[in-house]
Order: sequence, then C-alpha cells, then structure tokens
Amino acid sequence: MNITNISELKVKSLIQIALQKHQLGQGDESESLYKTEVAEILQLAVQHQQANRLVEAELLYSQVLEKQPDHPEALYSLGMLAQQMGQSQTAEQWLTAASQVQPDSVKTWFSLGNLRLVQEQFLEAEKAYRQALTIVPASLPIFNNLGYALQQQGLFEEAINYYQKALDLKPDFIEADVNLGNALHAQGKLPSEQQLHYAQLNHKLGLARKKQGI
Repeated sequence: MNITNISELKVKSLIQIALQKHQLGQGDESESLYKTEVAEILQLAVQHQQANRLVEAELLYSQVLEKQPDHPEALYSLGMLAQQMGQSQTAEQWLTAASQVQPDSVKTWFSLGNLRLVQEQFLEAEKAYRQALTIVPASLPIFNNLGYALQQQGLFEEAINYYQKALDLKPDFIEADVNLGNALHAQGKLPSEQQLHYAQLNHKLGLARKKQGI
C-alpha cells in the first residue's frame, strides 16, 4: 500500500536538483550554511523512521534535500524508506541518485543490489554488487548475494566461487553454505553423502527465517 505524501513529480524534481547541485559543486556551500539545522532534521527523520512513522520521516528527509539537495544520507534514506513502503521504482530512483552523489558508498551499492535482486533483475543486481566490491574487496554479505545473483543467471561456477569466498571469511555462514549446496545440486555435483547435511542446513535456515518473519 502506498502511503507517501510526496508526488512522483516532486521526487523527480528533488533528484534532478540534487544531481545538478552536485555536478556544479554547490553542495559544500549549502552544507556549510545549513549544517546544524540539516543534522537536526536528519536525526529527527531517522527517529520517525525507526518508530515506523514513515510519512513523517519522508517529509523530513525531503526537507533536508530542500536545504542541501545533494545530501547523500537523505537520498539513501529516502531510497530505503521507499523500499520499506513498497515503492520499488521510487526506491531505485533515490538510491541511484545517492550512488551518483556518493559513488564510494558501499551501503548504497549493496542496497541497490538487494533491491534489484528482490525484483529479479539479476544482471543489474550483479553490477551493483560488483561495484560495491570495488570499494570493499572482501565482504561476506556481498559475496553471498553476488553469488546468488550469478546463480539465478545460470552462472553456477562463478556463483560457487563467491559462495566459497564467503565461507572462507566465515565457515559457519549458513546462508552461503546452503546456497553453495543448492548450486552444486543444480549441477549434479553434490555428493550423495552430503545431501543429508545440506537438507538439514536448508531446514535450519528456513526455521531461522521464519523466526525473523522473513
């Protein structure tokens, strides 16, 4: 259910202004002028979002952008908020803008990848995860999610490679281990003596996700 008070036209306008300000290098002046006020508004917006007052949070993040149009945290937060509100297209717009304003933000590229993964845009998700890895070369969740995006494209060998990289970082990472087993099984390469082990892992992971409400 869409409960936003900000129109699609307003979203596009704010994003356009953000990118224009960033390209013109005017963000520093705005940040200097409104630094304290912006920080206070942003903090209040975060509090509203954490309390699930999403409309109030959205309006406050937008106020931040009106004062500092290329504020990366506000752009990112609006993207995450839109995703939380079930507005995937709007979330994509905000996160893409955030990635252009702050291209070295791992969390932005990772969140973009996750958004695209949920939408089954596996190639685009792969691109976002790879971009994140150029910033942080070794990341457990990025390795795992990139592996899954590759697996969904039928690129099993490369997917297996990333699952193994994740397990090298954390050998007891159940999700990567389950994904590895599923990839091996899809290729007919899962030894029969390991099938029971992976069946038990799948069951354990399913129970954990159910407990978390996933």
